[in-house]
Amino acid sequence: MAERGGTPAFVAGLVLGALGGATLAMILAPQTGEETRDVLLAKAREAGERARDTAADASDLLARGRDIVADAKLRIDAAVTEGKDAAARQRDTLEHET
Repeated sequence: MAERGGTPAFVAGLVLGALGGATLAMILAPQTGEETRDVLLAKAREAGERARDTAADASDLLARGRDIVADAKLRIDAAVTEGKDAAARQRDTLEHET
């Protein structure tokens, strides 16, 4: 199927659909406008708190990930150095045997 409007048309449709749904919800809501605003405000605050909590969790995970990567880098560097030293010792041993 050919794409007609692409992403901008999809986003416009999404926004118009969301606005239409919100408008319909406000019209059909079984409570007053003030009650609806209070509910929306409370939900927005809850969403903000969840977003802050999620951001804090993500920050903690990122810090732990950085620590894990730093530790792995130290171990890899130590292993590479040990490998180089072992290769140099082996080379020296072989040179002295010949």
